[in-house]
Amino acid sequence: MFFLIAGVSPRTKIVDQTPRRCPVCGLHQAYYQRVDHYFNLFFIPLVRVKKGEPFLMCERCGKPVDEFSRNFTTDQDETGLLCRHCGNPVNRGFKYCPSCGRKI
Repeated sequence: MFFLIAGVSPRTKIVDQTPRRCPVCGLHQAYYQRVDHYFNLFFIPLVRVKKGEPFLMCERCGKPVDEFSRNFTTDQDETGLLCRHCGNPVNRGFKYCPSCGRKI
């Protein structure tokens, strides 16, 4: 008798190591990542069966970022708050100013 253990599992790969600013938390900890699916035989990935599309994911807050959309989350609104250091507008919930990087 012979048992065969096979399947398909996802693997996340960082495509670009350059950190980008996360519009959700305001820190430079978002990286381009891609989820590829691999065929496994006895829990060893052998062949990539599906290549994923790159997306921006923040390491700090763990949220995917849609950089082409102005409305990133529904619970964070533009409040009209200004950074006391540089004077640029800041979203509610940011702990650091996205323009100057100083703590709010």
